[in-house]
Amino acid sequence: MKLETNNNIFCSVSAGYSSVMMAIMMPIWFPEHNIINVMSNTSKERSESLHFMNECDKHYKLDLVWIEAEFHENGIGVTPKIVTYENLKRNGEIFEAGIKKFGIPNSENKWCNRDMKLEPMRKYVDSVFGKDNYSVAVGLRIDEMDRVRKDYEENNVFYPLMDFKISQKKRNKFWKDQPIQITIPAFKGNCDVCFKKSNRKLMTILNEEPNKGDWWDSMIKKYGKIEIEGKPSYNELMQQNNGLQTFYRGYNTIEDLVKIAEQPFRRATDEYIYENDLFDFEDDCGSGCQVF
Repeated sequence: MKLETNNNIFCSVSAGYSSVMMAIMMPIWFPEHNIINVMSNTSKERSESLHFMNECDKHYKLDLVWIEAEFHENGIGVTPKIVTYENLKRNGEIFEAGIKKFGIPNSENKWCNRDMKLEPMRKYVDSVFGKDNYSVAVGLRIDEMDRVRKDYEENNVFYPLMDFKISQKKRNKFWKDQPIQITIPAFKGNCDVCFKKSNRKLMTILNEEPNKGDWWDSMIKKYGKIEIEGKPSYNELMQQNNGLQTFYRGYNTIEDLVKIAEQPFRRATDEYIYENDLFDFEDDCGSGCQVF
């Protein structure tokens, strides 16, 4: 719920049409407020998403703050580092640092969104506005009510697009005449082969862009057999899967997904209505991690 006691707003931006529309409209909707737009780069964002975000930042004068997570030894939590578009890490370096500390992320080991996005962003904004001294604006639309966090009121989270009745149709109408467009289909962004995407999306991406799986495959081969101290459940699940941890559902590897994708299947598109439990199940942030 938006704080009424101050005018500080942190706008969480994720390089998607909804959150960027929100960032563009916030000064119009809340002209008397102090607004900061922040995006956290995980080093596995697609280059097209980063380019879109940078172009929007320049064109709409968003004054975007780019940050990246820095991981430290045990006992020291993740910290934010302010960076620029030009020196963003793009080759999985941040993600790999997290894997060394927390293990391969998957549906049973969900640290990546928390430690590469939520925590560093929160710590950065705390340093600017002060702890609990700001509202958090999240770009969920009126047709995404099912994604609202249950405890949003206690965490100063609010949803401007919902408050202003912005649906997918209205959002698309807004972007139709804008000079900047995302150059990839929505199902491919942002984190390129994220384990939260549905199997159909993963198979389509690997079929169309085989090299996108290389980094993820290398992480499984490099860290998939390493136990993590202090994570007995993680280590136990690894042993249940013949001593190997992977990112994907059913303990699939990239090689498994590529092999499955060699068979005829209906490819993912932004228009396809996903209704097959085996192929289409995914977490809420399967197309782009939603923080806060």
